[in-house]
Amino acid sequence: LIGLFCITFLTACQDNLYYTLYQDMAQQTWDSNDSLWFSIPPAEQDMDVTITLGVRTTPSFRYKDIVARAELLDGEAVISSIPLNIALYSNNHEETHQGGLLLQDHYSKPQSLHMQAHHNYTLRVTHLMRLNPLDEVASVGIIVER
Repeated sequence: LIGLFCITFLTACQDNLYYTLYQDMAQQTWDSNDSLWFSIPPAEQDMDVTITLGVRTTPSFRYKDIVARAELLDGEAVISSIPLNIALYSNNHEETHQGGLLLQDHYSKPQSLHMQAHHNYTLRVTHLMRLNPLDEVASVGIIVER
């Protein structure tokens, strides 16, 4: 029983993070014509992952939500298109300091994807907001978890 407890404890403490990357936005604006590209490292085995979109905004960001789309590409082929919505008026943000600025982190709900082993996937992210460009966006990133 003690051995089983130790194995369970160690497994529970393992980090589920597979990949994360934030890209800083030039002049703190995100234009809908500017796709963000994230190259996800190939996995050694097939796995189911969740993708979460993270957006860092300044406190003066004036919108209540962000609507975005993530497209998973395997080479040139689009495998999946995922809507990623972030509601900024709820309590789904944290505060971060970056270069002396106070920023707020906002996250989409995790979306499930299946990744095959040894494939070089790319995630292309664009915002679908009617008003363009989005001002006061410091950086945009993705979080991929197993």
